[in-house]
Amino acid sequence: MRTGTSEPGALDARTRHAQEAYTRRRLAVYDAVVLGLFCSAVWRCPRRRMLRLYERAAGPRHLDVGPGTGYFLDRCRFPVERPEITLLDLSEECLEMSARRLARYAPATCRANLLEPLPLPSGHFDSVGLNLVLHTVPGGWDVKGAVFAEAARVLRPGGTLFGSTVLATGVPMNTLTRRLLAEQHRRGNFQNQGDDPEGLRRRLRAVFPDARVVVRGSVALFRATV
Repeated sequence: MRTGTSEPGALDARTRHAQEAYTRRRLAVYDAVVLGLFCSAVWRCPRRRMLRLYERAAGPRHLDVGPGTGYFLDRCRFPVERPEITLLDLSEECLEMSARRLARYAPATCRANLLEPLPLPSGHFDSVGLNLVLHTVPGGWDVKGAVFAEAARVLRPGGTLFGSTVLATGVPMNTLTRRLLAEQHRRGNFQNQGDDPEGLRRRLRAVFPDARVVVRGSVALFRATV
């Protein structure tokens, strides 16, 4: 396995908390609790919609930012038999678990802070996945726009950025969704206060000439092309 590491600078306390939340114990139940129960019953966007996005957009040379347990990459039908996969995260636990699950692809791993310049070559990837990540990133859309700019930099011409994020405003919510969103804010697990679909569209289109956002429940599914 090829492994790269960029020693992150001083981390915002909120970023450090988000990284530390992904313990081995929590990752062991992540697929069932977060991707199964929460996505369907709370955020009202079943994980099959996210998997569908992977199968439509993931390319032969793919960078997955925040791969979690590797669930979607493990199930994705790539357009080639042996895709080149790079996994990027601040959490060593996430990188270890997802790389082990995807060992048949011999993925490269990179530990880096998403809000800093990525230690990856420009124009290298066919696709970048950013699934269920942005709602854990501190700052509003103007700050998170830097993530889109870095994704565009590492994509080849015609490459695709895709992913999903839980929104906090501008989407319909039931009582359960509001209560659990407030609890995630209280715990510091989510940093999406003020995140809305229009703000996401605006920031994506500031970087990508072709960007689409579809809302399902309280989740935005997005796809953008360089």
